[in-house]
Amino acid sequence: MPWQGREASEGMTDSVPATDPPAALSGYRILDFTERVQGPLGTQILGDLGAEVIKVERLEVVTPDGGPMERYRTTDDGHGFDPDFYNAAFLSLNRNKQSISLDLKSAEGLEVARRLVAVCDVVYENFRPGVMDRLGVGYQACTEINPSIIYASASGYGKDGPYAKRRGQDILAQAIGGLGAMNATADGRPTAVGIPIADILGGMNGALAVLAALLYRDRTGIGQHVQVNLLDSVLAAQGEEALLFLNSPVGEPQRQTAMHAHPYIPPPYGFYATLDGYIALPSGQQLPELSAILGLPDLRQDPRFSTSRVRDRNRVEFERLLEEELAQRTTTEWLEVLDAQDIYAAPVNTVGKAFADPQVLHNKIVITVDAPGGPLTMIASPLRLSTTPTRVRRPPPRLGEHTDDILRLAGFDDRDIDRIWKSGAVAGSGATSTDAQAGGKAHS
Repeated sequence: MPWQGREASEGMTDSVPATDPPAALSGYRILDFTERVQGPLGTQILGDLGAEVIKVERLEVVTPDGGPMERYRTTDDGHGFDPDFYNAAFLSLNRNKQSISLDLKSAEGLEVARRLVAVCDVVYENFRPGVMDRLGVGYQACTEINPSIIYASASGYGKDGPYAKRRGQDILAQAIGGLGAMNATADGRPTAVGIPIADILGGMNGALAVLAALLYRDRTGIGQHVQVNLLDSVLAAQGEEALLFLNSPVGEPQRQTAMHAHPYIPPPYGFYATLDGYIALPSGQQLPELSAILGLPDLRQDPRFSTSRVRDRNRVEFERLLEEELAQRTTTEWLEVLDAQDIYAAPVNTVGKAFADPQVLHNKIVITVDAPGGPLTMIASPLRLSTTPTRVRRPPPRLGEHTDDILRLAGFDDRDIDRIWKSGAVAGSGATSTDAQAGGKAHS
């Protein structure tokens, strides 16, 4: 008989109307020890899919540069939400979670953590290898408490090896994994991707690994240790490029021109300047049609551009010809013509234009959540399930917001809870789940 996920305990259920469709991971509980990006994204994905996520936080949370973390900071006049990058990062990665702040180095804090392990399906952490073992909640310790536990570890470079004890960080993994070289400028300068892509890939891979482990445990009752890391995730994302490099004499990537998007793919493949902006052209399959629209002779008949390989060798001249013609019209004018001929093309939007794009608006990927700091606009889950859709049940929590409810879930009575508060092992607002439900509903 398949293993059954634990049902949410009384007092810890999310206030979702009975008429709402079921959640894919309803009944599963995640104990989340993660920080920054890679781990929190993984647990948020699981929370969006319906899992109950208990976020265990430090007594005091600071930003990466050492300043205090103000999650719901208001404007000076107190009438609006005033985020900076650090609290925006936290808020974007921690919806659908409940928060308890614990001093894991204290006897009382460790007691709480260990009792929570007993009532959870997954432990998810992203500290350097060995940290959780020293705290007393490593994989072996947790399996002794809960033999069927799934224990997810997200690290920088892996559990062992020459870099295991190093600090892991997104652009460090990009650098070591060759992504900076793959994304180099036209003059060969390595360039980091402008978003924390290693963290994002690691978070997605971590959530996927946990889902696979849950499926296996449901079939067998057996838990396991699943591991992901930033470096592996960066390299796995370059699977096509790696296979080519490892099996051919192609050599190090060279972009050659600023507009070109990929060093190993022949042009057109990139962002090209028009009269008033830029347009994306990603395919040479329609070169005769594109040539005709641009008013050029069929470029495939030119010996410099007749095949993809020679076209790649003559990339600079080829792209110069494209941009000379594209400069005669605006992006909108070109798109009207290209779309009418079913040519691969798209506008290169600014960030502001991206959020005003008609397809983005149609997809309703941007949502507004009622949060403690007021309306909070954020990106919804990109996962679309017809029977068990994702939803935002809770806004990102204040530090320690759900402490009392989580302690009750762990089996502590009121006298124990009072003792734990007095010991200093917990901190934060200590609001109840009823308080936390205020404003937990998302709407488009």
